Amino acid sequence: MEKMKEEIENQKEIPEFYRDLKEDPDEKGLWYFFFRNNPEARRKPIQTPDNKPHKIDFQWSELFSDLSKPIEIEIGSGKGGFLVEYAQKHPELSLLGSEWDKTWAVFCMERLKKKKVLDHTQMLCGDMFYFLRDAVPSNSVDAFHMYFPDPWPKERHHKNRLLRPDFLTEVARTLKPGKKLFYWGTDHKEYNEVALETFDQFDGCTIIERNTASPTEGIMTGFEKKYRKEGRPIYRSLIVFEKEI
Repeated sequence: MEKMKEEIENQKEIPEFYRDLKEDPDEKGLWYFFFRNNPEARRKPIQTPDNKPHKIDFQWSELFSDLSKPIEIEIGSGKGGFLVEYAQKHPELSLLGSEWDKTWAVFCMERLKKKKVLDHTQMLCGDMFYFLRDAVPSNSVDAFHMYFPDPWPKERHHKNRLLRPDFLTEVARTLKPGKKLFYWGTDHKEYNEVALETFDQFDGCTIIERNTASPTEGIMTGFEKKYRKEGRPIYRSLIVFEKEI
């Protein structure tokens, strides 16, 4: 019986892999945070020997030259509908967009380049949870934006959702002390309910506008424009993370 329990626990253990941060040699400002692959084993990801997270030595100075500017991160930038316009409005900020899908990351990067905002805006292609956990220094981010993420509607896929307690742990760790904002928006009712419950149960986290927040500075993502045109309900909230200075 004990052996069976141990086998079950081992099956639940998620393997840890090496990941590296590299800038695209042809697209300055586009960064990849991907698995380190073994070229001699059909490019399979290399697992850490102790199955512990591989932390990389990262500082924001690798992406931004002016560290006096507040740093804000958008998670899931898609085609850049929000990020591009927000970057144009805020040259006083350092902005990092992110997208798991390389096609959309490159597309968004092209839009940023056309609008000439790469002096203060960069693009990350990769899994933001692992980038936060394994790279971003504590107490270094000023705000997070997360609009219309993939809701993974099928129950068997819920495990793929990003907004979960371990993700909020990394958000809280990386945010600077004081009161800092997390902007949230979705059209998916069930995912929204789960997300707000997750925020409610997280220490140091307060929802100050629940489902009634306006689009951030009036900027709507491409998805939001589409969904509003279709008459779908939109759920936007504003959340404060607070920790001692």
